[in-house]
Amino acid sequence: MTIRVYLFAAMLFLGSNPLAAQTVPAPAQNQTRSRVARNPLDEFSQTVQRLIRDVSPAVVDVVVQSFGGFENESNGRANTVSHQTREATGVLISADGYVVTNAHVVLTAQRIQIRFGDTPAGPQGNIIRRAPVQAEIVGIDQETDLAVLKIAGAGWNFLPFADSSKLRQGEIVFAVGNPRGLENSVSMGIVSAAERMLDPDSSQAFIQTDAPINPGNSGGPLVNTRGQIAGINTFIVSSSGGNEGLGFAIPSNLVKEICSQLKRYGRVRRGELGVVVRSVTPTIARALSLSQESGVLIQDVTPGKAAAEAGVQINDIVVRVKGRSVTNLRQFSNNLFRSEIGEKLELEVLRDSARIKLEVALQEPNRDADTLLDQMKERAVPVARIGILAVPLDSETAALISEPRHEAGTIVAARLQTSFIFKEELEPGDVIFGINGQPVVSIDALKGLVNGLPEGSPLVVQVQRQGILRYLVLSGD
Repeated sequence: MTIRVYLFAAMLFLGSNPLAAQTVPAPAQNQTRSRVARNPLDEFSQTVQRLIRDVSPAVVDVVVQSFGGFENESNGRANTVSHQTREATGVLISADGYVVTNAHVVLTAQRIQIRFGDTPAGPQGNIIRRAPVQAEIVGIDQETDLAVLKIAGAGWNFLPFADSSKLRQGEIVFAVGNPRGLENSVSMGIVSAAERMLDPDSSQAFIQTDAPINPGNSGGPLVNTRGQIAGINTFIVSSSGGNEGLGFAIPSNLVKEICSQLKRYGRVRRGELGVVVRSVTPTIARALSLSQESGVLIQDVTPGKAAAEAGVQINDIVVRVKGRSVTNLRQFSNNLFRSEIGEKLELEVLRDSARIKLEVALQEPNRDADTLLDQMKERAVPVARIGILAVPLDSETAALISEPRHEAGTIVAARLQTSFIFKEELEPGDVIFGINGQPVVSIDALKGLVNGLPEGSPLVVQVQRQGILRYLVLSGD
């Protein structure tokens, strides 16, 4: 069935009548003509070959060296740290050497190398082999899982961005990448959904495609039939760990905006209003007796922030932002993302049966975690047992944390690539004050406490996150 669908699509792509191919010519006079007749499948194949030849030089192999934790075979715990090397895909987006890939690929990188596939050149089909080059991180945005790298030089082959708002279900697309280190592998499919939200409370929508995407494709382009970047491949949904036709890519319009900010600021400047929100669903509307089944529900208002000062209240339903209709969290978040820090946004909210307009200033949130990772990377020490890079809480690092509750502790600068999964996760910016009720006064104390736990013991960590103390259960019932 899949083969028939693609053959039919190929013929349509070339403007041919698929039914005409079924006509049987007369045996005598039409035999010669049939031998030289145009073959739609050959033409489609040649078109795809030309497209991939044009696209491939801009698709690169991203080789990352980083710290990682390994499990000890005797006790099942990770207490060994070593350098790990992993590969993913990136794509050049400008002639001056900017490369986009996934944030999770380079988040804990100590060294990044860019490798290039063989590039055919000239009428004789000569092959150009470029030497690998080093790349520097320009900026990382974990929220969208995007990162921008920079390589030296100019005149690089690059791919332009498509307008993903014009992407339609059923369009033919190609996933180009380096799955499992196999350079410039290509797979073909269609757009299964142009704006797939995996959760009604998600602030981001993805392009869903059935083009096979496998490990190592992360960060590579999803290309349209014009050789433009329609999206950046980022993950699959699979019960087996392999491709099952459920691949997801970050839409090009979002990629373009994120890359622009990372190049300009080194990070993404997102504003906040000081509210906790979620999409209104029919279930929530019925349970809370809300006046409508769409919009964005205000769950909490942070004291002292802009929304509280403007008079926003819990259980308000935001229905318009800056005059534009808002039916879900993604639309609400997009309006904030496209607004300038300091700008006053007009919110139209439903409060009981009344419509109220409020002006709320967009503020920039604290960036403790980003600042830590940028400024403390050289001081970071791996703690493999709990999968983090840590820095001590001292007079220098305390200035980067919002009012630490205690004078001694350990700060999570980044997460390691680990081979185990915790029930709850430590996050960059967390300040660790205790392990199973014992105080953590230094990195050495932290290592001693976690490495000294007997096998099967619970592991409960006391952290300060965003000014609030809480316990995280990493392991145990």
